[in-house]
Amino acid sequence: MYSTMIGKIDKARRYAQEPERIELGSIAARFRGGHDEYTLTLDEGRWSCSCNSFAHFGCCTHIMAVQRLLAVMLPPTAQYEQMAWTADPGSSIIGKLEKARRYADEPQRFALTAIDAMFHGSNDAHRITLRDDLWGCACHAFDAREGCAHVIAVQRLLAAMLPVRARYEETAWAGALA
Repeated sequence: MYSTMIGKIDKARRYAQEPERIELGSIAARFRGGHDEYTLTLDEGRWSCSCNSFAHFGCCTHIMAVQRLLAVMLPPTAQYEQMAWTADPGSSIIGKLEKARRYADEPQRFALTAIDAMFHGSNDAHRITLRDDLWGCACHAFDAREGCAHVIAVQRLLAAMLPVRARYEETAWAGALA
């Protein structure tokens, strides 16, 4: 049994070196700013943020930062280059871009609360979900053992942005090998 788990963990390490295997469909996150906390969502390629800048301009530093952090995992329509500002931010865009760069260097500001993604494994694509700190994967290995290389790879890639209970170190697999 342990050799099977060790093999899956080794496979997860290899997968974690290839973040482009993950295709995020939707996410929900909290962003902890200097003054307030905001809710970010990505659903069907469209972003939303509860901050005033997003309400006014259709984009914000919080979204631009998470776009930088998750760039290769985002669908093309959700990437920064595809964002359409609903109002011209004028010269303040320079400040917003710089602030987004700083935020992207602090991934712990983001707390992912929900994920719905496709993981493109060696043989098949599998749907991965995170809800209420609980992972799910449509692969047969997850059903049998409540853990798989796909989920472990995502946990490793997004560790700084995951709730503590959803991190690899908190899972049954990590405990079994300790």
